[in-house]
Amino acid sequence: MKSSETNYNDELGAENGYLSLIFQNTSDLFCLLEVKNNTELIILSVNPSYLEAAKSFNPKITAQTFLGRSITDVMYEEYEYSKAKAQDVLAKYEEVLETCETNIFIEEFEFKGDTRYYSSSITPITNKEGQCTHLLYASNDITEKKSYEIRLTSREKKFRALIENAYEGIVLYNSEGYIIYASPSVQNIAGYSENDVCNRKGTDFIHPDDILISQDAFKSILSQPGQSLNYRFRLRHADGHYLWSDATLTNLLDKPEVSGIISNFRDITKQKLAEDKARETSQLLEGINQNINEGIYRSVPTGNFKYVNQAFLKMFGFDTLNALNKIHSSKLYASMDKRKEIHEMLLSKKNINNVEVKFKRKDGSEFWGLMSSSLIKGEHNQTYFDGAVRDITKQKIAEEKSRQNEQLLTSISQNITEGIFRTSVHGGIVFANEAFIEIFGYDSEEEVLRINPNVLYAEETARTQIVESIRSQGFVRNKEVELVKKNGDTFWGLYSCSHSKGPQGEDIFDGAVRDITEIKMAEDKLTKLNEELRKQNLALANREEELNVALRELSDRNFELDQLVYKTSHDLRSPLTSILGLVNIAKIDEDRGHQAEYLGRIEKSILKLDEFVRSMLNYAKASRTEVKMEPFELKALIENCITDLEYLESFKQVKTTLIIEGDSKSFTSDPLRLKIIFSNIISNAYKYVNSEVRNSYLKIKAVFTPTELIITFKDNGIGIHRSQIKKIFDMFYRATEKSEGSGLGMYIVKQSINKLGGEISVESKVNVGTTFKIVLPAA
Repeated sequence: MKSSETNYNDELGAENGYLSLIFQNTSDLFCLLEVKNNTELIILSVNPSYLEAAKSFNPKITAQTFLGRSITDVMYEEYEYSKAKAQDVLAKYEEVLETCETNIFIEEFEFKGDTRYYSSSITPITNKEGQCTHLLYASNDITEKKSYEIRLTSREKKFRALIENAYEGIVLYNSEGYIIYASPSVQNIAGYSENDVCNRKGTDFIHPDDILISQDAFKSILSQPGQSLNYRFRLRHADGHYLWSDATLTNLLDKPEVSGIISNFRDITKQKLAEDKARETSQLLEGINQNINEGIYRSVPTGNFKYVNQAFLKMFGFDTLNALNKIHSSKLYASMDKRKEIHEMLLSKKNINNVEVKFKRKDGSEFWGLMSSSLIKGEHNQTYFDGAVRDITKQKIAEEKSRQNEQLLTSISQNITEGIFRTSVHGGIVFANEAFIEIFGYDSEEEVLRINPNVLYAEETARTQIVESIRSQGFVRNKEVELVKKNGDTFWGLYSCSHSKGPQGEDIFDGAVRDITEIKMAEDKLTKLNEELRKQNLALANREEELNVALRELSDRNFELDQLVYKTSHDLRSPLTSILGLVNIAKIDEDRGHQAEYLGRIEKSILKLDEFVRSMLNYAKASRTEVKMEPFELKALIENCITDLEYLESFKQVKTTLIIEGDSKSFTSDPLRLKIIFSNIISNAYKYVNSEVRNSYLKIKAVFTPTELIITFKDNGIGIHRSQIKKIFDMFYRATEKSEGSGLGMYIVKQSINKLGGEISVESKVNVGTTFKIVLPAA
């Protein structure tokens, strides 16, 4: 009896294995449904063919669209069924549930404009008590069969329809490859009428890459009367795109009634794409099988393996299947008792799922594996164990670590001073640790879980704003929030929280809050102190800058004073020495006729001394006198400067012109400094005339604007070399050997203009002339 039962179980296991193989690989559509509560039908599994057909209705459909869902929901939500159509199909399911008998029926669908027919059945699956526990929906496409039955109704009508609307196109070629006939179905397939293609080469309509293949096929069949040849090529449609065509060439040139080569072709684009997809899928499955981390195997009860993938070999430390089979499979188990237990379970239950087993590698090291296996029957009644093993050693370690971490987190949660909490938007607070309860002044966690979280916030909108921020960014970090205790006291909390999803897809917020009221008060006090310190530092910095400016100015004045003492002593002593020398010579020289010459030279030295003294006085006035802004008459001021310089030798050689533009009534400045500036610039124009120029000139032009006074002094004197222009405003600098002055003139001009807040620029070219431009702001 036991032997018979074992054989029966073996046969049943083999049958289930074949059924599973058929379920997964058949072109028929299968859907397995579980009956719940005697009326509700839940989808447990669909085979690939069913899924592919469903995608025709909705390309976004995946296996997850069906699994675990009610067939009623799927029909109404995922298929483009009318309400009446859905009710009709659901009624058939209900009938099977009531009668517990198979229902076979024909289904008609409108699919992308075409009518398709399916032979469908709903078969009940009952348990030992005769209760219907599952339903199996099966269906296959009988559209072609149905069409064939319809075509048989009238042979003549069928033949005409075949010719005019045939799925295949028919083309007749002559021996040179020119089309001499095309059936109406050609237009249905490729969009060409008979007139479009007749008297044209067939290769005119073939993809360039396939022309050679087509020519070779035509040449081959041309030499084989009565024979046929099949080949594939890409045919250009009338609208420009290409479709894959499966063609059969038949040489009927020797048949007088035909006298040509017939080409029967049909559009196999979808088939070709399906074949390519199937090939890719096959390659993908093989690639997955060889590259997935799970070890896949097939073994026999004797202990040998028929097949293992690379992951299995790598997992157990073997290089090849042959090397693996040199040991008995029992050697792969760390415990022989566990191996015996699994073997007995497989023999009795036919399959095991997700059993944790400790295995042993080739090198003796051990690892934890998650094992699933099934007992199946193969050819010649051979028994196999098909299964998979996944290395879960890291997972086991992680689980242990997770358990330890969970204990640690529980300890931390109860002992840290920060309040830890979990809330949901609609469910309120679902967890709070001891610190949280203490911070908010409540008596117990149960009391906290009963309150509305909004009462914890001083501002009504604060929680809403925080929730929106978390939803948009996924978290908030260290946000300062004013919170409320149970007794109504407010305090400042430092709030951090992150967003996740609960088991039902609800929004969950996990966070922590810390009382920072004392820190906040200290920060406010520190902020005020820092602000006061910043103001004091700023005042000190300003004072330091003022001192630095004063020191720099004092240093400049000391340097100028040193220069002034040295230059003054030198420039005063030089003319005095000259005068004394001339006096001594005059005393010795008895010729009275020379007295006039001596007096002239003495006068010249005295004038030079006088000019230096005046320069020193101007320097003193420009440096020490305070700026005094008042109205002035520019024309009179400049004319007085010119008059004061009439004593210069070259004065009469220079033609001076003055032009004044603009309104000067409201313009104020310091007349004393203006006179010093103008006198020095004008005197240079008289002193440094160009002896090679016949008509020497000085052109003065002044322009008043509402905001400034612009004055230019332009002469055609000897000019200044460009290398010396930047130095002419230095103290005691003389730009030319002809200069007999003190070297203070232009330095005083620059200092005076700076005192008035103005600017001076100069342009000059040797033997061409010099132009000074002064811009003075209105007071």
